Amino acid sequence: MTAHKHFKQFVRSRMKKTGEGYATARRHILRQSAPGQTARDLPWHFAGSVPATTALRGLLAHAGVRDPHTGAPFSEAMLFGIAGGIGIGVFSFFYEKENFASFFLAGRHLLHDSLAYLRNACERLGIETVVQETAGVKAAEVQLRSALTEHGPCVAWVDAAHLPHRAMPAIASGSAYHVITIYGIDEDTQTASIGDRTDEPITIGLPDLAKARARIKKDKHRLLSIPASASPADMAGLVRGGLRACYDGLAGAGGIRSAATNFSLKAMRLWADRLHGSKDNERWERVFPRGPRLWQGLTSVYDYIEHYGTGGGLCRPLFAEFLTEAVSAGADARLTDLATRYAELGRAWSALADAALPDEVPVCREAKELFAHKAELIDGGGSPGEIRVARARLDELRPRTPDQFPLTEAECADLRARLKARVQGLYDAEVAARDAIGQVIA
Repeated sequence: MTAHKHFKQFVRSRMKKTGEGYATARRHILRQSAPGQTARDLPWHFAGSVPATTALRGLLAHAGVRDPHTGAPFSEAMLFGIAGGIGIGVFSFFYEKENFASFFLAGRHLLHDSLAYLRNACERLGIETVVQETAGVKAAEVQLRSALTEHGPCVAWVDAAHLPHRAMPAIASGSAYHVITIYGIDEDTQTASIGDRTDEPITIGLPDLAKARARIKKDKHRLLSIPASASPADMAGLVRGGLRACYDGLAGAGGIRSAATNFSLKAMRLWADRLHGSKDNERWERVFPRGPRLWQGLTSVYDYIEHYGTGGGLCRPLFAEFLTEAVSAGADARLTDLATRYAELGRAWSALADAALPDEVPVCREAKELFAHKAELIDGGGSPGEIRVARARLDELRPRTPDQFPLTEAECADLRARLKARVQGLYDAEVAARDAIGQVIA
């Protein structure tokens, strides 16, 4: 097993040896690591790639739930698949008067609804969850203490912009939807111990935790707990249930109005059309013209694919690991070929991310290095000051005017055209892979 005190060195060594990005290398090293190695009193702390899946993994381990195939706590990949695996989400927002545009990509099933994601996963496992909500700050603290006393660790809905260890800019307040695990409270120091995908547990002051829980009003100080529960016995059924949820999600099922436009694979085709040569009102030539807005769009493509709680490759490689593990647990052998498809898709998504910030452009290459460095600092316990330095440098690289952008208009058009071709290719491959899932679950 990998010792956590050497974890960073193992990740960096793998990156150097394989040429993989930080998130991909970290995901591979995590597979070789045992949980709880850094905190002897928190054996259910798990470092991870996907926030909600990592939180679920810790709660299930504490509740005594084990993988029936291995007799050990579920791996992140297996839980990721059981919970519905991959999804897709494509959004752009444009505020013309403010001269601001943003772009967002999602790769997890039900990323827009972590409560449904966790509840549905537990339902497949035959486990009943306990969810508490309240509008009041004082009531929220009472509920937290009660949940910790009665059930142990719980999942909490927070605004990540108010978690000190993430050192996010104030402008992100109110929009950084996130979930963490709360392990316990230290009354002497008035702090809480939390998990946030990080290599080790994080200590946070209770006032900071209260602010993070209260900032996003619609999350209602939500907590989710899992009582002591029996382990499931039917792995084949769990795998099949996760694949069915994944298939339906990629097809745009889910009952939300924007599902077909934003949360189905069709959203990828629409994005490809808008990237170059479109007359659509949301075409990139209009929403993300050369200058600060195009920089925002391109850096977002890179960051969301590689570092936004995906494990690299927009979650596709993690899904491939689930499929491979499922076959070893006795699931349909056809999943082996499907695993190969999704591993290839993961590499293609990472290649798209890499192409959005071309290495031959120095500021783009530096930006990618900074995004990886920032992610490593957050995951590995870097200081808020170090994280702010990385964020500040990223902000310095951002062009303020079209003339400061590192590519000419013609070069920007060529880049958009090349990205469009990649997204179109990804769309075709994603549809074929989804159809293959359908054949397995038919």
